[in-house]
Amino acid sequence: MFDFAGRQFDGPQCAAARDLDTMAAELTDLGLRPPSRHGAGRNAVCGMAQRVSVREVLDDGEAGKAFMRRLCELVAEGVPVNLSPEDFCSEKSGIDSWQRFCEMIRAALSSRELSGRNIGLCIHSHQMPLEAYRLIADAVLGPGPRYVFLDSLQMAAHGNPVVGQRAAANWSFLWRQRGMARPLMPVYGGIVRSTCPLLADEVAATVLPGHGPHAPVSSAWLPVVLPITEFAAPGGQIRWQLLLPAIRKSLAIAEQMLHLVRWHGPGQQADAWENRRLAISVTGLGDLVQQRGEDPTSLECLRWLVEVVARIRGELCEQSGRIAAKVGAIPALGEANHVSHWSAGPHRESWRRHWEVAVRQSAVRHRNLLVLSPYSVIPTGASAPAYSDLLPVIALADAWNFAGPPDFRGWNVAQFRDFHRRARATIQGSHTASFVAAGV
Repeated sequence: MFDFAGRQFDGPQCAAARDLDTMAAELTDLGLRPPSRHGAGRNAVCGMAQRVSVREVLDDGEAGKAFMRRLCELVAEGVPVNLSPEDFCSEKSGIDSWQRFCEMIRAALSSRELSGRNIGLCIHSHQMPLEAYRLIADAVLGPGPRYVFLDSLQMAAHGNPVVGQRAAANWSFLWRQRGMARPLMPVYGGIVRSTCPLLADEVAATVLPGHGPHAPVSSAWLPVVLPITEFAAPGGQIRWQLLLPAIRKSLAIAEQMLHLVRWHGPGQQADAWENRRLAISVTGLGDLVQQRGEDPTSLECLRWLVEVVARIRGELCEQSGRIAAKVGAIPALGEANHVSHWSAGPHRESWRRHWEVAVRQSAVRHRNLLVLSPYSVIPTGASAPAYSDLLPVIALADAWNFAGPPDFRGWNVAQFRDFHRRARATIQGSHTASFVAAGV
């Protein structure tokens, strides 16, 4: 079960919370936004994202009961939760299964006088009509965050007329939802890139609470927001003399925070130790371009913005490497080196030497660092479709978040659809140059 179950807020937790308060204040003073904290001890971050089998819950077997117990514990603790339901029954009975699944969650929570109104949900776009997904979830559980994963069926033209009609209906529904206070939020890409070239990219299958990063199952992230306009002059010029030291200091603070925050269950605990993931979310890229008075369709504008973000990424990686040189590289690198399983001999010795050289050249302390949203290229309050031409910059990220979409005022449904298709293509193309340990 969870390590915090049944525990009181004791002395060490009080000390950790006070230390985290100090570190959060230091991040704020640097111009960054510290992670939101929750739980009785105010020393938990990230929240919990979990895949769940609808079939197992409906069967009411041991796996389904264990899921309900865990969910109730998390909600009672005040932990933000996003669920990614899968393994529905047949298409014909999918809507009925969805309603019964939501009703079982509500019944389990109600028996403990808990509410499901803040539970986030994400389904695949072709599991059921999106209208039914949204209507049932909100009516039964209450108004929590709602995501939908858009896969290749949604993102490309198809010869199958049934698939094409469903895709068109989904885009139409997403378009109608765009201006609501709580819209249905698209998610896509399905990958997370590793900062270290010796570690493979990963499959993203859940959506974390908060900023909505698409992330691997049971992954543990420390989120920090870097609003780029806080480090710019009124004309949009970056104040590098402020930004670069802030990046270096913020990573040192975040590294210390990783030692103090707690996670929700053994999966996240293991991931936190092994991968030490940071989510440094750079926001306001479109605002920066607007402040400069640049034409977002200009190739020169895009090149300048890519140089800005690439320099930020480079500084993050360099600082993570400096921390690794002092306290040790990311533990996942040890797991990636399989030479210990080889028989003794010249091949093993040759691999060992090459591996040690590669680690010295590229070791970092954190598996992931830079997170970007496709929406970061759209200025606040001025969502002109022309800013879609800045989407190539998001290829520089390790992971992508999808919460807080703009209202796309002044767009049409075709421009809205094409924005998301271009963003997905950029994300999926971002890992083509990655190196995997197996190919070293």
